[in-house]
Amino acid sequence: MGVNWDQHLLSPLHGVFGDQHEYRPRDGVPFPVNGIFDRGYSQVVDNLDGDSGINTTSPTLGIRDAEFVAAGRALPVQGDRVFIQTVGGLPVNQLFVVANAEPDSHGGSKLVLNVAKQR
Repeated sequence: MGVNWDQHLLSPLHGVFGDQHEYRPRDGVPFPVNGIFDRGYSQVVDNLDGDSGINTTSPTLGIRDAEFVAAGRALPVQGDRVFIQTVGGLPVNQLFVVANAEPDSHGGSKLVLNVAKQR
């Protein structure tokens, strides 16, 4: 008998650590989604010239696949957008583009994000 990871782990974790964000699918209407946002970490990558480094960050958003399925929404795909307003009560107010959606095989997905250009 398998473990229902969403019921026993993901749902309680998102209830405690998740925040409401606005998910904006490429082909659809925006809707609220609960997710755990991580600003990412700064990583210095060697440049090809060997004399300088490049700083990169990898912000991510952890989501529950069941939340999308229950609402009749398509699972996240590259090119969708998500507006992160607050995290833990602190303002972020930043629009991100989904660079990659990585399912974890336990009912959740990690969305790798890039900062969206402001128009």
